[in-house]
Amino acid sequence: MDRQLLSNILTQMKKHLKAGKEIGDMKVGALLALGHQLEAIFYYLGHELGTILKVKQINDVTEIPNELQKIITEFNIGKVEISESTNEIVQLKLRDHSSIKDLINRGIRTEGSFCSFEAGLLAGIVEKISNVHCFAQEISCSLQTGNNYCEFMIVFQNE
Repeated sequence: MDRQLLSNILTQMKKHLKAGKEIGDMKVGALLALGHQLEAIFYYLGHELGTILKVKQINDVTEIPNELQKIITEFNIGKVEISESTNEIVQLKLRDHSSIKDLINRGIRTEGSFCSFEAGLLAGIVEKISNVHCFAQEISCSLQTGNNYCEFMIVFQNE
């Protein structure tokens, strides 16, 4: 991928998130045109964006849930509810996030994960605030379940 193009995309996504604008229509069009191989690209884009946001770094992993909630609110990523937090994982429910909030009541359903961008974004943010490598995965998507939230698990890499 062209690094300049990537930089422009990330800048635009950052502006949209900060302004509370949706990105779901862009993702739907790309996924319908090119298929689900874009999940890895969207995860990567989300992760890259998460690592360039200006966030407070913390030293204590027990502070991750509170700091993550602040960042999600500050950047209009959605409404978050932390379900579980240990030194190995953070599990959360994310409502009204930019990829699905404009799609939720249109009857659109998917068979696979749709919110790989948010998974990557969450991983990038947590890595940035904690300086600990992690991976995030959507474990339940509102476009599959009909629930009003998507559920994510962030797993910390333990040496």
